[in-house]
Amino acid sequence: MNCTYKGCFFMCVVTCLAAVAFYLRMTQSLDVFVVESLMSTTPNVKQVSLLEVSQKHPLVLHWQSVKITSAGSQNRTVKRIVWMNVPAWLNTAKSFDHCKVRSCEISTNEALISSADAVIVHGVGLPASKHPNNNMGQVWIMYGWESPLHYFSNTIFRSDWNGRFNWTLTYRLDSDIPFPYNRILYTGGTVNISDVLRRKSRSIAWFVSNCGTPSKREVYVQELRKHIDVDIYGACRYNKSFDCPKEMSLGCLSLLNTTYRFYLSFENSLCKDYITEKFYNTFMTSAIPIVRGGADYARLLPEGTFINTASFDSPKSLANYIKYLERNETAIGDILAKKHKYEYIHSASTEFDWRCQLCSKLHGNITRKHYTDMKQWLVTGKCISRPKDLP
Repeated sequence: MNCTYKGCFFMCVVTCLAAVAFYLRMTQSLDVFVVESLMSTTPNVKQVSLLEVSQKHPLVLHWQSVKITSAGSQNRTVKRIVWMNVPAWLNTAKSFDHCKVRSCEISTNEALISSADAVIVHGVGLPASKHPNNNMGQVWIMYGWESPLHYFSNTIFRSDWNGRFNWTLTYRLDSDIPFPYNRILYTGGTVNISDVLRRKSRSIAWFVSNCGTPSKREVYVQELRKHIDVDIYGACRYNKSFDCPKEMSLGCLSLLNTTYRFYLSFENSLCKDYITEKFYNTFMTSAIPIVRGGADYARLLPEGTFINTASFDSPKSLANYIKYLERNETAIGDILAKKHKYEYIHSASTEFDWRCQLCSKLHGNITRKHYTDMKQWLVTGKCISRPKDLP
């Protein structure tokens, strides 16, 4: 691999420190008013900077200076949230300290479900042995961060679950509580294009561990490699030296700053709004993402910050365009300049964390839906099962 252990470790440390520094800056801006208002007993007005979602691009955040009026502290009843079957890989952090509305507690103890205000059910891995209760005073929430093509258990589609779910908590933006994999932050930053291009010596990199996917991305890359070099790292690599274990993923990203001009942000499924970390991680680097997925990228994200395979009639056409960009510093520089106006942001540390959204929603005027056909909402017509961009 072109990344030494020390180099990868250094990149990982630098990235983590940068993320911590950015988080501290962000949370200070977000929390100053909240803390002061809790101590205040009289109304006052504060000018604060808050993160807001772009009206034009729903997966973009920007800073907004706003005036907020505080009427002093308010006592709130603590709302209890309980997981029925928390996924093993999920960070089960229980703090709400970074949220505007903090009067909630969360537990993974299923024995507390009967006393819960809200119950979260992991729909992807719901065992057949699980059944809902009939307490209509509770809010039941279907959680899922995988694409519909990975719901191998049909339990949540059973008749006893139909009508039990009141809210949805997924990456889709039409969920009751939208929880996309991430967002990017508009900073208006700049980049030294000549310096970036001078460092790069290779065309395209791809880090991948799943070698057989519903999107057939591996087939697309096989066709693409007939016309341009694609260096594949991880379990699906052709060159044994191109190793990239998951525990070194941040270190491997350093290659996108030192070696590669482009990165394949290809999704394993072509589904509505399904854009994963494969895209967002490139905003920690100086590589240009090439996307392939089922989301409406043009609607969700800023134009000119990525290259979409959907804009080309074949992998060969895409390869020819990449070669053109590599010969034309002005054209590739235009993309780099637009991309570097945005930065990676760990949005789970902000008010857009699903915990913050859920806690606030539980303390609002609760409107309960009843999803009588979860399969219709989740699966039907939401994914492309037969890619049209392959021979």
